[in-house]
Amino acid sequence: MVWGPHDGPQGPPPGRPGWPSPLGQPTWPSAPGQTAWSRPYVPPQAPAEPAVPEPPADADPFTRAEHAVRATIAAPWWRAATPVQRQQALLPRLLSLPDHSWWLYGAWARWYRWHPADGRWFPAPPPRSAATREAARPGQPAPMIAAEILPTGPDFAQDYGLPLSVTGSPVSGALLFRLRSVVAEAAQAPPADYPLGWSHFLHGTPSTVAATWSSMLWCASVPVFDPDLDLSLLGLWEAHLAQPLGTGRLRWLPPPPLHTILSLYAERLRAGRPDAANQLVRCMVMTAQALRDDPRFRIRAAALLSMIEPLQANPALDHRALPYGDQAVEREWHRRCAAPLAASLFADSAPGECFQLAFYDFATALTPLCGDTGEPAHLEPRHAATALLAADMAGYRPDLATPVGGWLDPELRALLSAVIDDPAHELRRLWPAQGRLPDALGPDGTDSTDGTAATIEALSGAAATAIAWTRLAGGIPLPPDGFTVANAFAAHLDGL
Repeated sequence: MVWGPHDGPQGPPPGRPGWPSPLGQPTWPSAPGQTAWSRPYVPPQAPAEPAVPEPPADADPFTRAEHAVRATIAAPWWRAATPVQRQQALLPRLLSLPDHSWWLYGAWARWYRWHPADGRWFPAPPPRSAATREAARPGQPAPMIAAEILPTGPDFAQDYGLPLSVTGSPVSGALLFRLRSVVAEAAQAPPADYPLGWSHFLHGTPSTVAATWSSMLWCASVPVFDPDLDLSLLGLWEAHLAQPLGTGRLRWLPPPPLHTILSLYAERLRAGRPDAANQLVRCMVMTAQALRDDPRFRIRAAALLSMIEPLQANPALDHRALPYGDQAVEREWHRRCAAPLAASLFADSAPGECFQLAFYDFATALTPLCGDTGEPAHLEPRHAATALLAADMAGYRPDLATPVGGWLDPELRALLSAVIDDPAHELRRLWPAQGRLPDALGPDGTDSTDGTAATIEALSGAAATAIAWTRLAGGIPLPPDGFTVANAFAAHLDGL
């Protein structure tokens, strides 16, 4: 067949080869999966980012302000904006309440409260009362927005969800199989090549086993385990531990700081054994990869992998920091952490902010247990969380109420001291009695599944807050049997 002068598809202009086709153009108008093209060629537009869903028409001011902030942060110019530009953009989103407090939806997708008592911003769960939320109004003059609470963009990219302890359901069999293989391989390492001086492990245990154990605990969102469900998980390391894990209702395992994990790796580098250091990194990577399929480990496992996986491709990444000590190496690890996951490092780098976010999540988890917002008996979740925090502190270290309470906003700070000091305080009715939750605090829904989920979230929030304030207070040891509030939620979970 002979093509006529105007038959068939039009080829490239004179002076350009017909194969390969111009970059980005299909080789033939009927190429599979591609549409016919005409001259001049217009490249397809990149898919637009999903729009922030509009709030309901009858939404309260807090809901509308949250939507407006999310829409502002999703704008293309936001990430390149200066702090002053971001402050100016968010000033119209500030809300004022009749008690002269100001609220802003800010960094890490959290609400922040400014109280005139000290003029500082604190993370604080927003009010749940419908009347209080409807009373919020934008106003001027507004207080200055601190640079620390300005969203950056990546901090909104990751939905952390509520922290979850390893309770309620066991880990999957596939996860156990992978971890069992990792621990078995780590245990075969010669102790002479992987020395370990930790008293937590039996003599002769190679540091590869300690690396897997520490990585597992670090990746746990809340390192509190239900032995009735996850004895098989903790049992993977039981043969190497110097002491039993405890006999309480829950197994409270202190989370290791990040520097204890990297110290195993850095010691081998300084000893001139980069091969052993790389093997330790490999054990950590395989442990985190096995754990990230479980939602109770996913976020922190992803953060750990973002810091250590690059070492497998380039083992010399930390060599320049090695002469300056483990703290310099830790800074290199922090620098490599993915920006949306940076809040996972607060426990190591910012214990005060870690406690604030843990308390925020605890109050959020208590929301389903505080009654209907339209009822007179409704209790603000942040007040309930303060009362339960006081219960844990009063039974263990009441002297720490002042330094720990300094990280709460002035209202909650005063409430914490009042509940601890006043035996007749009305919020003491929320304290557990004889290891049980009071009737005023408990899932009252008819759906047992919802009640179980709410109890697990409250248990996890209480445990995370307790671990956070003990670390904030200088790393004081956890009680052998754990804390009262989380144990009471565990007892309530047994009855569901």
